[in-house]
Amino acid sequence: MLRNSLAWRMGALYLRRQRRQTLLSMLAGAIGAMLITMSLFHYGSVKTSGDGWIKAHFGPVDWELVPSKTGTFTDAEISQITNPKFSLPYRYLPVVSAPGTLFASDKLDADGASLQQVNLLGFDFAAAASFDPSSAAFWRSPLKQGEAILDQGAAQLLGLKKGDAVYAADSEGKRHGFILREVPPAAGLSGYRGDGARLSGTLLLHPDDARLLTGIGVGQSSRVLVTRMQPADSVMGMSFNEKTPQLAEIKPIKYNALNQANSKFVVVILAISLTAVFSSAFLLRQIVLMFAESRSELYGVLRAIGLSRKQIRSLFRAEALLLGLLSGAVGIAVGLAGGYALVRLIYGTASGREVSGTGIPVEPSVPLPVLIGVVLLVLAYQLLLVLLASRKAGAGSIVDLMRGSIWESGSRQARLRAASGKGLLIALIAAAVLGLHLYHAFAWQPKELGGPVVLQLLLAWLASSAAIVFLLQLLLTAIGKLLGPKAGIAGLLALRYTGQRPGRSFTVMLLFAVAMMTITFTSSMSELIVGNMEPKRNVQTMLGYGGFVPYESEREKKAVLDLLVKDEMLRKTVRGHVDVKQVMVAPQLTAGSSRTGLSFVPVTEELVTGGSWALTDRAAEFASDQEAWEKVMSDPTYIVLPLLYKDFGTEYSSSYWLPEKQYKLGEQIELGFFLKDLISLEDKPDLTLSFTIAGFAAANTASNVSTQYVYSTTYIHPEIWRQLMEYHKPWPNQTHQGLLLLDLDYSNLSQDEQIVSRLVAGGANQAIIPYLDNWKAHAANSRFVDGFIAFTALSAVIGLLGLAVLQKRSIHERQREIAMLRSSGIPSRHLFAAFTIEGSLLGSLGLIAGGAVGLTGAHAFIRIMQSDLQPWEKVVQVDYNWILLIGVMLVLMGLAFLFQLGPSRGALKGSAVEALRGAEQ
Repeated sequence: MLRNSLAWRMGALYLRRQRRQTLLSMLAGAIGAMLITMSLFHYGSVKTSGDGWIKAHFGPVDWELVPSKTGTFTDAEISQITNPKFSLPYRYLPVVSAPGTLFASDKLDADGASLQQVNLLGFDFAAAASFDPSSAAFWRSPLKQGEAILDQGAAQLLGLKKGDAVYAADSEGKRHGFILREVPPAAGLSGYRGDGARLSGTLLLHPDDARLLTGIGVGQSSRVLVTRMQPADSVMGMSFNEKTPQLAEIKPIKYNALNQANSKFVVVILAISLTAVFSSAFLLRQIVLMFAESRSELYGVLRAIGLSRKQIRSLFRAEALLLGLLSGAVGIAVGLAGGYALVRLIYGTASGREVSGTGIPVEPSVPLPVLIGVVLLVLAYQLLLVLLASRKAGAGSIVDLMRGSIWESGSRQARLRAASGKGLLIALIAAAVLGLHLYHAFAWQPKELGGPVVLQLLLAWLASSAAIVFLLQLLLTAIGKLLGPKAGIAGLLALRYTGQRPGRSFTVMLLFAVAMMTITFTSSMSELIVGNMEPKRNVQTMLGYGGFVPYESEREKKAVLDLLVKDEMLRKTVRGHVDVKQVMVAPQLTAGSSRTGLSFVPVTEELVTGGSWALTDRAAEFASDQEAWEKVMSDPTYIVLPLLYKDFGTEYSSSYWLPEKQYKLGEQIELGFFLKDLISLEDKPDLTLSFTIAGFAAANTASNVSTQYVYSTTYIHPEIWRQLMEYHKPWPNQTHQGLLLLDLDYSNLSQDEQIVSRLVAGGANQAIIPYLDNWKAHAANSRFVDGFIAFTALSAVIGLLGLAVLQKRSIHERQREIAMLRSSGIPSRHLFAAFTIEGSLLGSLGLIAGGAVGLTGAHAFIRIMQSDLQPWEKVVQVDYNWILLIGVMLVLMGLAFLFQLGPSRGALKGSAVEALRGAEQ
């Protein structure tokens, strides 16, 4: 009958005749569509922004080849790597690059505009056209010496435009000027900022100018960029000839960028989007079922005059499809507007834009084809749910339909037996699911972490929310039977109403549970992710000092020292400084064959005192940490090691590399040092030193700078440090000669910004205050997580508005029963109390269940994700925000109560006779 226009005309007629009920149903259906649309728009904006970020800052670049031996490649080495006889499906682009600092002026002016960590990039434009054919037109006109191209974002930060001069410092600190030929938006090579796009800008230069600034000679390149000829090929691994491993290290640039763009946050946003889909499905299904029930008497009459169940079902489907189409269209329109406003509100503020400095900027934009796909998907989803829910329209006997009981057929005893057997089976399944979730939360110890483990955790967690709600519903029914009249008239009616429509009661409780579960889980996980990244919880120094300048030449060092004396602001804020040069060596344990890079730092009085160095453990012969440090200062045979070498007496995780032997306090350790870069098993050390372990060092350096500058810091006597200078082999990214450690109060962020700006503008190529950089990263991640929580909370509130509609319709269906109860003498206040208790009870139980499942789910994820820590790594503790969680629960309980007030008051207005007459209409 759906093909018959009569069915559609009748459906439209019914919707117009009962406008109030139609509007309520359309509102509930629109809320579901709006939730889904907002969720998908939020996810789409984050995903699209990630894709745009990759296109802007990586473009064709899939891998980087960096020298494995020395700091640069020779032309001969590049020819061996790119030898065409191997027919590898790649294109190569040798480049001269290094991070540098840009200035808007050539004067050493502490107040001048400057930009640190810009990628100074020089290459042959003709080769770039072959490397990146899609942008070949851009590379047709090569740069002349003295010309440059600066990406638009960096130019705006410096206040520069096309035709202006930009200045960059060479390795000696001398500034060289370049005329900006173009200031284009970042796009591929013109916006390439290295691995992770961590640099702050891109300056394209003539290759000779790039060599001048970086100090790289003619016929040499600092790295080789690689792109695929076939875009369908994987970016995870790269094929190579036999020469490549000997000459180069392969960095999976594009693969890392894709992982960053598709981070855990993006996956969690998608998971919450699926939660919205889950919630809206239950809501819309219940609305359609209620709609069908309101037509039951009409369908009974139609059955009595000869229409079949199939024909009646088709009549209702036409009406329900019209309702689904209207509610879907309204929900999509409001959802798109709400999603745009939400993304703009969350990520469009100044704090939200911090993401662009340390991560990926998020803009409220979704491509038109994707937008059309979202609209069609949501409409199809709405209509599919309507069709599935409309199957029961017209079901049951004619008598049952005319009595308004479309779900009841057969004898009462048969229905009770069927319900009892089915309920027992579902209860057993629910108990098993809940037990599995609790096992995951408190006892499960998977052998190794991976995707299957996370998937199993997620599925059990989501299923447990429905399981605990079902068990609570059974408990509620049992309590109602147990109490009986003892519950009072209001309590008895409330418990009876919850049992009359178990599916509806289950839906109400489940939606409250899902809302609280997602908020609780999100809040708990955000405390883990962001709370433990808070700078104040972690070390924020370089060897105990608040800031430092990694100088690359004596000229730069002298310029900084002069600035510290002459600049009034720096004199007031920098209390003192220490010059330290770490020695980077990869010694070999004589107890094995393993080698690992260590940064050897001399122990001096001013470093120990000024940096407040600490130990995690010290040998028994020392009464204090100070005694241990003094022993290392005075005795060349003593050493303080990083925790990597400590024997904790436990089994180590295979996920991490460790030396072949671990040591205890006071033991002897023997290290061998080699002058050669590459050694064989037969090679003997050029120098062998034996030490007594005085202690193991605590973290004295912030994690964001320790790897590059003082990796695995090892503390030795100054004489040993001088002896190891000839074995110093810095990593390719360690271009500095030494570190000027600055004694300053880093807790003042605005002051930190001024210090860094004045140091760079006054002659330093780079100035770093770890606390400042980590605070920016923390602010960006906090904004992301806050937006995520805000979206989750908003979704919950919008979903609960749908529940308000559901409750209103539920009470409206009982008007006849309410009128008869009032006619029999039951006071209105008892009926009002019954409705209030019913709604509040279902809402409160759902919220408690959701809160419990959210907390246990977060505990399961946090515990298992940290099950393979090394002995020296601390288990991250989550400080649950109980004030937030309890506050949210009380607010939602209040909403559950308020949502019941309006419909309850409306149902009890007027006299009992008027209510009975209204129920017949």
